Amino acid sequence: MIFIDIEEVGLRLSAAWLESARKVKENLAAASTAKERARIIEENGKLWRDLKADLAAVSNGKCWYCETRDHRSDNAVDHYRPKSSVRGENHPGYWWIAFDYKNFRFACTFCNSWRKGPDGTAGGKSDYFPILVGSQRAKGPDDILSEEVPLLIDPCCATDVALLWFDETGQVSANPHWADIDSAAQEKVDTSTRYYHLDHVYLVEARRAVYAEILKLCDDADKAQRWWIKSKQSSARDRYREAMSDLVRSLKRGREYSAVALCAIRGHRATSEAARVAFEYLSR
Repeated sequence: MIFIDIEEVGLRLSAAWLESARKVKENLAAASTAKERARIIEENGKLWRDLKADLAAVSNGKCWYCETRDHRSDNAVDHYRPKSSVRGENHPGYWWIAFDYKNFRFACTFCNSWRKGPDGTAGGKSDYFPILVGSQRAKGPDDILSEEVPLLIDPCCATDVALLWFDETGQVSANPHWADIDSAAQEKVDTSTRYYHLDHVYLVEARRAVYAEILKLCDDADKAQRWWIKSKQSSARDRYREAMSDLVRSLKRGREYSAVALCAIRGHRATSEAARVAFEYLSR
């Protein structure tokens, strides 16, 4: 998962779309029954579906939750806070933000819909939206959303994204650097792993491959640098430059599982000069 600036989506919205969304929000606020609200939401679903291309564009076509770019998947516009109901809760859903683009997330089928993997894992966000015990759940437009502490990591929240860590096995864990900052870090990571299905065998294998690729590129660059230093040959210098370019190119945000690549670089700065240089480049 990488940080997605939701304001990039806002900049893409037309005045016509914003006006349509405003009118629907007014109709929802004026509705007298839950049934009427459900009808309004159902009849106007085209509004969020119209934004699918814009949501995909800001992540280079990757699912905002798992970073998979799967053209076979019926990628959906997910409502981070469920629009019509919250599974397992006596809750009407966050209907008052059903047409707020800041509540939209671009999600692949496995992150968005509950299903089982071939390895026995199961997950998918569906209408689940667990919050930290003791925090206050909003149940209407007059409640304050910030009083909630969601247990699902939000790709549009930079401090949330920082909680995730990936190692050479491809597994998900809590970033050890954040354990002392956010007391709920482990619970958020465990909950998100389950409901976003981040332990799906396909994802684990794909992340493992990316991590291994980064380590190989680091090793190639380190060897090339050592040979350049030893030989003083221009051809060795050029090979080192090419190797570093290959490494930095592999760290682009647009690549699948770029967060894994970043973890690999961060985790090997102490043992690889190439990783240290690449991390400094990313920090600019």
